[in-house]
Amino acid sequence: MTVLRPLARIAFCLAALGLAALALRGLLPGSLAAQETQRVAAVVNDDIVSLHDLEQRMRLVLLSSNLPDTVETRSRVLPQVLRRLIDERLQIQEADRLKIAITASDIADGVNTIERNNNMQRGAFESMLRTKGIDPETARQQVRAELAWVRAVRHELMADLHVSEEGVEERLGALRANYGKPEYSVAEILLAIDDPRREEETRILAERLIDQLRQGAPFSALALQFSQTGAGGGNLGWVSEGMLDDQLVRALSRMEPGTVSPPIRTIDGYHILLLMDKRLVGQGFSLGTTYDLLTIDLTSLPSATVAERDAQLQRLQAALATGKSCDDFERLTKEVPSANYNRVSSIPASQLPEQIRGMITALSPGHVSEPVQTPNSRRLFALCAINTDEGGLPTREAIRRRMEDEQLEVMARRYLRDIRRAAFIEIRM
Repeated sequence: MTVLRPLARIAFCLAALGLAALALRGLLPGSLAAQETQRVAAVVNDDIVSLHDLEQRMRLVLLSSNLPDTVETRSRVLPQVLRRLIDERLQIQEADRLKIAITASDIADGVNTIERNNNMQRGAFESMLRTKGIDPETARQQVRAELAWVRAVRHELMADLHVSEEGVEERLGALRANYGKPEYSVAEILLAIDDPRREEETRILAERLIDQLRQGAPFSALALQFSQTGAGGGNLGWVSEGMLDDQLVRALSRMEPGTVSPPIRTIDGYHILLLMDKRLVGQGFSLGTTYDLLTIDLTSLPSATVAERDAQLQRLQAALATGKSCDDFERLTKEVPSANYNRVSSIPASQLPEQIRGMITALSPGHVSEPVQTPNSRRLFALCAINTDEGGLPTREAIRRRMEDEQLEVMARRYLRDIRRAAFIEIRM
C-alpha cells in the first residue's frame, strides 16, 4: 500500500499528568478548568484534539458504556479515549485525501440509526446528551469518523479483497469436519496492543471493563467505544473450531451462555468474549437446496444496430468462455464495456422466475446460460454454486461473505496502522 505521507516521528510526550489531566478529572477550580479545556491535548498532522474534545468524548464514553464517572475510571480509560480520538482524526483526514465527502444528511441518518437501535424517538438522543452536559456535536463527529472510515476502506481495499473458491471449499470442509461439535455465538472486545509499553495499562483496562460488564454495563456499548472490532457491537456471529485463535475457542468451551471471559492475551492484544449462545454444528436453520447466481446484463446504445448488438454479445460470451468460476466471470465482466453484474446467494428454486428456472437448474456450477432478452439489455446467468441441504451448514456464499468480512477487518487494521505510523502525532498532556 502506498505510504500516504513522508514517514514522520510519532512524538508521544507522555510526561506525568499535569494541569490538563487534572482538569479532565474535575480537580481544578471551575475557571481554571475552563481555561485548561481549551488547550491542545494532541496534534494530529495539521489537526488538533483539544482538551474540550477529550472531555466531551470522555463524558459520552462514560454515559454510553454505563461506567461510573470517577477519578479512577477516568484515569483508566483516558489513554484509550484519546487514542480513539486521534485515530478518528486520521480516518477523517484519509477520507478527505480520497475526496470522500460525508454530508450532514449522512450524519443525521447515522444518528437516526442510533435512535432506532435504542428504541428512541427522533431527536431524543441529542436531547438526552444535552441534559447530560454533552455537546451533540461530539456524537456527530464520532458518527462522521465511522462513516468516513467505512467508505475509505471500501474505496482503497475492496479491489484487493478476494476469497477464492478453494478458500471457501476449505472453510466448508472444516465445518463438515466439525459437524456435531460445539459452535458458539460470540461477541468480542479487542484491546489491541501496538506498543509493548502499554501492556499493563491495557490489561488493567480490560479487567475494569469486565467488572462493569458483570455489573450490567451493555457489552455492545463498550465494544463500540473501546474495541478495535467494535462494529455491530463486536458481534462475531457463529464460530467454531478453526475460525478463532485456539486460546479463544478453549475459553469458549468452558463458558456458559450469558457469561463473559476474563482477559485473554493473544498476539493481537487482550480479548474479552461474551458467549451469547452455543449449539452443535449442523443444528442451524437450512433452506434446503439453493442456488448462488451471478447475473450479467449487457446494455447497448439505443442507436446501435442489430449487428452491432450481436457483435457486442459475442465479445462478452467469448470473454466469459475463458472463465471457470463466478470469480473469473466477475473479473471478465469488468473488462467489457456496457456490461455489469450482480451476485446473489441462497436462492431456492421456488423463488426463481418460472421462465428461467429450468435454464438455471440445468446449468452446472461455473457455466453461463444463453442470453435472455429484457426490455433494456440482454441478460446471462452464471451458476456459482448449488448448495444442497448439509444439515444446517451455511451456504458457500454465506461462508464467502464471512471470510471477506474477516479479511477486510484485518486489512483495515493494517491500513490504519500504516496511516498512524506515517502521521505526525504529538500528545501534549
